[in-house]
Order: sequence, then structure tokens, then C-alpha cells
Amino acid sequence: MNLRRRKPHDSLYMLLDTMCDAFGGIILLAVLVVLLTSTERNRSAAAAETEESLQRRLVLAQMNLQDSEQLSASLQSRIDAGGWQRQVALLDSRKQLQEELDRARQAVANENKTLETANAADPAERLKQIEAQLAVAEAQNLDAQNRLDADQENIRRLQQRRTALEQQIAAKFKELERPLRLPKEYQTGKRVSYFIVRYGHVYPCRNADLSRNETDLTWKSRLDDEIAEPIRGKGIDPANGRDLQNYFDSQPKDEMYAVFCVFEDSFPAFIRARQLVAASGFAYGWEPFRLQDGPVTFSAHGHRPQPQ
Repeated sequence: MNLRRRKPHDSLYMLLDTMCDAFGGIILLAVLVVLLTSTERNRSAAAAETEESLQRRLVLAQMNLQDSEQLSASLQSRIDAGGWQRQVALLDSRKQLQEELDRARQAVANENKTLETANAADPAERLKQIEAQLAVAEAQNLDAQNRLDADQENIRRLQQRRTALEQQIAAKFKELERPLRLPKEYQTGKRVSYFIVRYGHVYPCRNADLSRNETDLTWKSRLDDEIAEPIRGKGIDPANGRDLQNYFDSQPKDEMYAVFCVFEDSFPAFIRARQLVAASGFAYGWEPFRLQDGPVTFSAHGHRPQPQ
């Protein structure tokens, strides 16, 4: 009989296999559901436990805070009472007394030790020690006296040197001083032209055409007088003698009398201007001004210094 051509009879093996597979799948799903449910339950329990733990901690923290506030209030009341200050003062006094007592005990102990050493030593040996200490003290005293004498000698030499330097400085200043001779006053009938010497420049009060110089000077008019204030950086620089020489050359030599109002900060400029005006053949005079004197004032009756 040919078995290869035989067909299997109908059986329930395939149905049974299918049912087993389905039942196994149901069991697997049930297991998964149970696992998921237990996991969620554990999470819920852990969350509930965590929340409960946090609640307990919060209650405990509140209790600690209340205890701390009560303790702080108690300490504050004790501080306000002031009794602790007296206790602290007493403790400080006790500490100081204890330190003084310790120092006194140490001093007594040292003194006793010294006395014991002195009593135990031979008087002759003790005398030799005292004499040696005395000799050392005398040597130190002599050395100190020698140093004092040397310092005094140095001070004396320095004072002499200082006096010599002061004399040299005075002589040098005397050499640098230029003797000035104030000219004698005399009357003149010539037209007086004023020149303000300040800031190292010469400021003519009048232009070459005898008009008021408002380029280099600031004029302020008051009731009875006028104030001329030089403008810094303006005017004629006497170091460049050409401009000032041209000004003098433009004036008639027999009619102008130059008066210089010289401020103390510009005396070298006046020296140069004086040389130029003298070389031009003009008579001149000058008046010294201090910086604290303020600007030059021309009164309504005329600011006319005595010709010099």
C-alpha cells in the first residue's frame, strides 16, 4: 500500500492546537494585566507613603520652629532682664583677678628662686658676679655716652653746614637781585599813553590812532571810572620786539609820554619794553602793581601817575 498517496483522516488535533494557543494568549494577557495592576498599586502606595512622610516632616519642622521661637523669646527676655550682663562682668572680673593672682604667684616664685640662689651661693662669688655686672653696665653707659657725644658733634656740624648753606643761598639771591632805581618824579605836559604789562605781554591802552584798544583789553565802565582788564594770550609779546617797535615808531616822539603799569608777574617783559621805548627816544615812567591789587582803574578825572 502506497503511504504517500494516503490522506490523513479528519482529527481534532488542529482544533486542540488552536484552542491551546488561544488559552495561552489569554493567560499571558491576564499575567500582564496583573503585573501592570500591581506596579500601579505599588506606585500609588509609594506616592501615598512619600506624601505621608513629607507631611510628617512638615509637622516636625513646624514643631521645631515653634520650639526655636519659644527659645528665642526666652533668651530675649533674659537679655532684657539684664542679669546676664552682671554675670558677664563678674566673669571678666574673675578672669582678671585670676590672671593677676597668677602673675603675683609667678613673681613670688621668681623672687624666692632668686633669694634661694643668692643664699646658696658663696658671698665672695656673688660679689664677683655683681662687680662683673656693674662693669658691664658701666661699659654700656660709657658706650652710650660716646654715641651721644658723637651725635651732638654731628648735630653741631650739621648746624654749621646749614648756616653756611643759608649764607650761600642769601648771597646767591643777592646776586640774582637786580637793583632798581626809582626815577624821580617830575611834571610833563606831553600826552600820557598807558601800557599794562601783565601775563608776560604788553597791552597798549590806546591803538596807534589813539582809539581805545578793545582787541587786547576788556573795558568795564562804571559811574566815575573805567576798568581795563588784559585778555590772557593777547597783547604784544616783547620777546618779538618788532611789533612793539612798530607801535612806538608810529607815535610822535615829542608828544607821547609812556607809562607802564607793571604787574609783578611780568617784570622781565617790562625790562624788554623799557629798552625798546628808550631806544625809540620816548620818555617813560612806570608803576608797580601786585596781583591782588586787581585790574587797572582809570577814573573820570584821569588816572595820571606822577611822571617819573
